[in-house]
Amino acid sequence: MRIIDVIVIGTTVMLMLGIIVILLVMLQQKMVISHKLVIKDKDLQLQRERLIAVLQGQEQERKRIAEDLHDEVGAQLSVLKLNIGGLQSLLKTGNGELERLKETKEFTDTIIQQLRFISQSLHPQALENLGLAHALDSFCNLMNKNKQVKVTFKVAGNGQTVDREKSLNAYRVVQELINNILKHAQAKEVLITYQTTPSLLTITVEDDGNGALLDSLADSRKKAGSLGLKNIESRLNIIGGNINFTPRTPQGTIATISVENYQSPAQI
Repeated sequence: MRIIDVIVIGTTVMLMLGIIVILLVMLQQKMVISHKLVIKDKDLQLQRERLIAVLQGQEQERKRIAEDLHDEVGAQLSVLKLNIGGLQSLLKTGNGELERLKETKEFTDTIIQQLRFISQSLHPQALENLGLAHALDSFCNLMNKNKQVKVTFKVAGNGQTVDREKSLNAYRVVQELINNILKHAQAKEVLITYQTTPSLLTITVEDDGNGALLDSLADSRKKAGSLGLKNIESRLNIIGGNINFTPRTPQGTIATISVENYQSPAQI
């Protein structure tokens, strides 16, 4: 065999070995990347499960407190109101006692209304009994009694029933948005529009405020400890939803919540 043939054969063998080594390295890298992705997916799933567990624990505690307020404190205040009403007919003096008793009764009425508002905010009973649309309508009525801002609720679409978990998280997101509007927007009016199609739930929260809500949300994204926006995004991530903020004309902010495949499997 000539030397040139030996060189060619040796070179060919070395090239083949080099190609095999490269392929093995690439395969190993692919396996490493795939393994890392699997671990990342498991970590994300674990974080999601932990978040769901925390939120469920919070909801259970809210429900317990709301029931205690309604059953215990609310009942006692109602008895107090009846007792005060019974005393009014017994006072016939002209020293101002009747007026003071009337003021006390009105003050008790105010406390009862505030208690109902707190109880409803902690655990919206209408959400379990009547669904998301009715619960949001009831929430708006309570907000109007509070007289901090005028809230109007409108329903459009076919009125499909929303999955229970998605209903609760969407309701909490709307609550958080209203809280942010009260804190930052200086709005006089808020319009909540609820719309469903067979595959999409859309809730818009529109205020006529100063537009500062957009700036506050932008600042929140820069702050690691900002809980308001974090709670909104966490709840929407759980139910596969998203939120979009846009300026309103001539002033204010529009928040659009979208949730696809919002119905429970039994309803589809």
